[in-house]
Amino acid sequence: MRVAVGFQDDRLEFEVPDDRLVGSWDGPEPLPAEAFRDRLRLALEGPIGYPPLRQNVVPGDRVVIPIDPDVPDAPRVVTMIARELQDAGVGSIRALSLGPMPGPIRDDWPSAAPLSVHEPEGADPTTFAYLASTQQGRRIYLNRELTEADVVVPVGALGFDPVLGYKGPWSTLFPGMSNAETRQGECSSPAGVGTRGRVLEESGEVSWLLGSLFHVGVLPGSSGASGVIAGEAGAIREEGIRAIDRAWTFRPEGRADLVVAGIGSPGRPGSMDDLAAGLATAAGLVRRGGKVVVLSRVGGPLGPALRRLTGLDDPSRGGVKALRGAEAEPDYLAARSIAEALAWADVFLLSDLDEDTVDDLSMIALGSAEEARRLASKSPSCLVVNRAERTKADAGDE
Repeated sequence: MRVAVGFQDDRLEFEVPDDRLVGSWDGPEPLPAEAFRDRLRLALEGPIGYPPLRQNVVPGDRVVIPIDPDVPDAPRVVTMIARELQDAGVGSIRALSLGPMPGPIRDDWPSAAPLSVHEPEGADPTTFAYLASTQQGRRIYLNRELTEADVVVPVGALGFDPVLGYKGPWSTLFPGMSNAETRQGECSSPAGVGTRGRVLEESGEVSWLLGSLFHVGVLPGSSGASGVIAGEAGAIREEGIRAIDRAWTFRPEGRADLVVAGIGSPGRPGSMDDLAAGLATAAGLVRRGGKVVVLSRVGGPLGPALRRLTGLDDPSRGGVKALRGAEAEPDYLAARSIAEALAWADVFLLSDLDEDTVDDLSMIALGSAEEARRLASKSPSCLVVNRAERTKADAGDE
């Protein structure tokens, strides 16, 4: 059978005999652009459990749209939300990004909703304002643009998340738009992918405290968007979680000796967090002691926790141990996922990292994607997973 692996703007195709192919995963099919726009318009006009967006504002309101950079077709989404608000008489509309937007997206950004970027690290303390305390007694600080707005309409990409279990518009607000101290504190008690944890419930409480009750969630597909929902915050969270589980859980018949995983979507540079998430998925699909081949364009410097994994004599035994005391580091969760994958299987990596860095991390650097074809041809069994960084693996209880 002919299979394909996409990684950022590249693609590799190769043959795997049917009796050796355990499974292949591409992710949910994307909607055509026009169909997605129609669904978004219908979602804004007929939301779940709430009046239409235009009925939630009055002329003179200041509206802020917090948005996750992972939202597919983000400029179009914000354009349509801004149009609904303008038709209701709103003149002050701003967008606040959870992180830097890729250049092509910034170039296409609508002038109706000027874009600024939330900066939790090293930001001026006056950027944040106290909102309230949660039932657990946590003092919540959010970006001041949100606390001073009359209406806040968060937009989030629906997906799995290692801290909250599930991410969406709720997590775009909190902990996304909080300060660095709060965000790092949340990472010390992660729920795990696909598990509802304390932070997920707390994010819903923060939405209520802020008065942000109209949320928009966009479900990514294998490329572009595969769905969109809008409406009352709690209803969107519950429907969003169901949609994530349905769309992005890969359930093959069993594990394989080799997993070939593609990471990254067109036009979006991969990060070490993406690598960690993709490796966690692949480790859930490969047999213990097997091989994982990751095809990516991941690059960038290593954070402080990841640097602890470099140069280990025995990463299969000492990786997780080397991370003790690094729980407060911003890249701790990524480093732990990578350490656990290295303890489970041999990792072959194609990336934009230099060969010495890959070697220091106890992985085997690939010179080209073609080497994945050679490894697959020699393996007794093979699994192929695209968009591994978005996918949750469910291959039994090994």
